[in-house]
Amino acid sequence: MTGGQRDNLRATLTDARKMIQRMTAMRGGSKTQDVHDSQDKGEGSTRTLRLIKGLFAGIRSSRVRLASKQGPAALFQPMITSSRSGFLECDYNLHKSNSTYFSDFDVARIDILVSLCGNGIEKTRQELAKEMGTKDRFGIMLGGVNCNFRKEIKPYQGYDIWTRLLTWDEKWFYGICHFVKKGAVKPKEYTLQPWKNSNSKDDGSSEKAATTPTGPPHPAIFASGIAKYVFKKGRLTIPPERVFSAAGLLPPRPTNHEFPPLSVTPNFDATSVDAVAASAVEQITPDNAGEIMAASLTAKAGDGEWTWERVEEERKRGLRIAGMFNGLHELNDEFNYEGKPVLGRY
Repeated sequence: MTGGQRDNLRATLTDARKMIQRMTAMRGGSKTQDVHDSQDKGEGSTRTLRLIKGLFAGIRSSRVRLASKQGPAALFQPMITSSRSGFLECDYNLHKSNSTYFSDFDVARIDILVSLCGNGIEKTRQELAKEMGTKDRFGIMLGGVNCNFRKEIKPYQGYDIWTRLLTWDEKWFYGICHFVKKGAVKPKEYTLQPWKNSNSKDDGSSEKAATTPTGPPHPAIFASGIAKYVFKKGRLTIPPERVFSAAGLLPPRPTNHEFPPLSVTPNFDATSVDAVAASAVEQITPDNAGEIMAASLTAKAGDGEWTWERVEEERKRGLRIAGMFNGLHELNDEFNYEGKPVLGRY
């Protein structure tokens, strides 16, 4: 083995070690989904293999990042994770069980966070260790998840999971995913995997949406989901903007703009959607809710430089649907059965 080969092997093993640490931290926030583990993906070994696959895909992408940063233009770009509905994922209706979608979302979020924010997470962890002088664990916690089902996925049918960042506020960042018929939608190019670009041009075989962004959903969509996460170091909440900036995903900030401060969050369920989202929620009615959701689930297309103002416009647009998602917190108030009759206990 030559000296250059040894250096490449050493660099790859270092990348693997760092990404395992990142994935371990990310998995720390998935406990709210562990209730599905006995049902999803059949066995835990299958789930582990899928996570390892995402790990090494992230390692390969990291080699590209060394030569070229993705930059702000990639902030709202989706990551595609391919999968197939195995027999053990199907229920008695002979289609993919609803409970297994959450497991897929869990795997997909690791794929995109490692590839998009891996360097930023590592840099932020190192900065906080120096600033705070503590060894509190840095993790990504899941605060809530919701999934809407449109069409069934049949046994052994392939599908793609398109996952992307929707928006963020001072505490939470929100990710959305679409379960789509495999191969029905072809991307223009692959930002982190340029070796695939020669095969990414649309050959006319992909299904076309027959509607505008505010019309009915794309016909290839099986289901759509949204989840919110928070960066934590011990009890401290780390503003998402700080991690995205460390990852090189944000354009230069205005001179009068500062990072939101670190904060202690005593109530993990408390939401912090800013005034933009709160104002938008007040304007939502049963008549316009569908139009707002359809428009917010798709990032605005367009080329050109992603300035701070353009990123903020897209972030605030995404907060409209995030505000509706956070309205589900009112469900907690519906639990008021103390001292009241129930049907029974099984």
